[in-house]
Amino acid sequence: MINFYFSDEYLNHDTGSHPESIQRIKTVKQLLNNKYNKHHFIEPSKASIELISNVHDKQYIEEILMNIPKSGFYHFDPDTIASSTSLNSYLMAVGGSVDSVIHSINHQSKNPVYFCAHRPPGHHAEKNKAMGFGVFNNVAIAAQFALEQKNYNKILIIDFDVHHGNGTQHIFESNPDIIYASSHQYPFYPGTGNENEIGVGNIFNCPLPSGCDSDLFRELFQKKIIDKINMKFDIIFFSAGFDAHKLDPFGFYQS
Repeated sequence: MINFYFSDEYLNHDTGSHPESIQRIKTVKQLLNNKYNKHHFIEPSKASIELISNVHDKQYIEEILMNIPKSGFYHFDPDTIASSTSLNSYLMAVGGSVDSVIHSINHQSKNPVYFCAHRPPGHHAEKNKAMGFGVFNNVAIAAQFALEQKNYNKILIIDFDVHHGNGTQHIFESNPDIIYASSHQYPFYPGTGNENEIGVGNIFNCPLPSGCDSDLFRELFQKKIIDKINMKFDIIFFSAGFDAHKLDPFGFYQS
C-alpha cells in the first residue's frame, strides 16, 4: 500500500504567478483523491530547526527565518520566492520527508512505500543557499536522518528531473554511505551534472540530450546508473521531478 504525505498548508505557500505555484499541488491532490481514500493520507509534521541544521548551515537557516516577509514577497534568488505564509510549508515539506523515514523504520517488514507530495521542492537547495524554487533540501535532510538510524547504513537517492539536483549532489558528494544518482538534461540549468562528477565514487550522473525520448532515456539510465550501481540498499529515496515530461514547457524531452 502507498501512503501519501500531503497537507493543505502547502496551498498557503503563495508564489504569485511563479511556475512553482499552488496549482501544481492542487492537481496532484485532485488526482490522488480520485483514486485513494482519506485513510491513505498522512499530515506531515513540522521539522525542527535542529533537524534542518543536520544538513544546512545554522547561519543560513537564521537568514531564511529572518527574511520571511510580513506581507508581499521576498526573493531569496530570482527563482525562489517566500510569502508571509511560506514558513509552515518549508517546515512541513522537510518534516513529512523525515516522517516517511520514521514510518518506514516502524513498518520495515512490510516494505512500505511513501509518496511525499510536498512543496516547495528542494533538490537545488545548497547547504547555505536557496536555489531553484527550494529553500531547504527535503530529500537530503531525510536521507541524512535515515543514515543516523540503526539499520540504515547504505542509502540510495535516485533523482529524475529535467534539471540536475546540484544541492543534493554537493551535500553528499564526500559521503560514501549515500549514493546519489541523477538523470537530467545536460547541458542545462543549473550547469552541474556532468558524467565526470563522481564525488568519492558515490555520484552517478546520467546526462541526457535535449530531445531525448523514452527509449533513449531507458537505454542511458540502464547503462549509466543501473548497471553501475550493483548493490543492495537499506532505503531508497526517489527525488522526483516531473518536468521531464514532454508536455512540460521548461524542458526539451520527448518522453
